[in-house]
Amino acid sequence: MSAQEAIPRELLSERKTLEQQVRALQERLAFYEGFDLLIQDNVTHARELFRRAAQERETALAATARARHVAGREEAFLRAELQTIAGDLGDVAQSVDALVRRVARALGESPGENDWRVPGTMQPHHAVAVVVHGVTSARTALSLQRVIAALPHVVVVSAREFAGGLLRLDARVRAPLHLSQFSPWEDGWRIQPLTERPDVLEFALHESDGMIA
Repeated sequence: MSAQEAIPRELLSERKTLEQQVRALQERLAFYEGFDLLIQDNVTHARELFRRAAQERETALAATARARHVAGREEAFLRAELQTIAGDLGDVAQSVDALVRRVARALGESPGENDWRVPGTMQPHHAVAVVVHGVTSARTALSLQRVIAALPHVVVVSAREFAGGLLRLDARVRAPLHLSQFSPWEDGWRIQPLTERPDVLEFALHESDGMIA
């Protein structure tokens, strides 16, 4: 009689059941061990991603700081250069003004006669917006622009807008514009003052009876 036959059938059945449970636990343990390795790999990968993100952030912050530093140095350099140029221009302006006075004295005139002052020295330019209402034709707009440009204290005048009877001109002048300076041009037009300031001259045109624009 063999040893296996000597073991009761009930014990053999329990042994087989235990062996099956042990194998199932071993398989489950192997699965959990593989799953744990996967989790560890993911954690390691995440840590690496966080580390790289932190490094890139530090690199970006350092680059931004360097760019701001370089921009600040360039701005300071340009400001110093512009200040130097401004000083040089002031010296040139004084020299030109002195030369103008010498020429005026040589001609027996005062520096203020015949518009001896040089633009940009004693008489700086400033902008004036000229707004005219009631301009009925392009010919009238061009005529008005030419009249303003012909004034001795006007450096330049350009058309900004002309639509619906509204004319806008941009002028650079050495002295204020006044409506009284347009009297030679009126020629039948009646001028209605609206705004007269150093930076804005606004008026309206009204046709006289029997006038053709």
